[in-house]
Amino acid sequence: MARIVESTRLSARILGPFLAAAGAVAVLRRDDLGGLIDAFQGDAALTFVTGMLVLLAGLALLATHQRWRAPAEIAVSLVAWLFVLRGVFLIFAPEVVFDLADRALRSKTLVVGSGLAAVAVGVWLTLVGYRRAAG
Repeated sequence: MARIVESTRLSARILGPFLAAAGAVAVLRRDDLGGLIDAFQGDAALTFVTGMLVLLAGLALLATHQRWRAPAEIAVSLVAWLFVLRGVFLIFAPEVVFDLADRALRSKTLVVGSGLAAVAVGVWLTLVGYRRAAG
């Protein structure tokens, strides 16, 4: 079993609960998501500021964690890159993000499946982050 480095462990402690909570929200509030996205889309300033913050979070993760060896390292690095991409799109091309969200929300199965997948990855990363280090 690959040894988990401290930057991965720390990132997993942050991303794990975040992904679990975000996934649970997607599942439990799936009927509210369309309205939330419509309201978000209607506020250009909020969209821009959110994009900047998401980009900042992704860049901070990449600055401290850019590893691709162990599964947890790959998961953290992928999430970091997804944050960067989402932030860039929210800043420069928010219509792309909103179009993808609209398409995804048309399928309750996709929303629930994606939410449950996020919960599973979040719980797994939380366990990776808080599991006692070997050695």
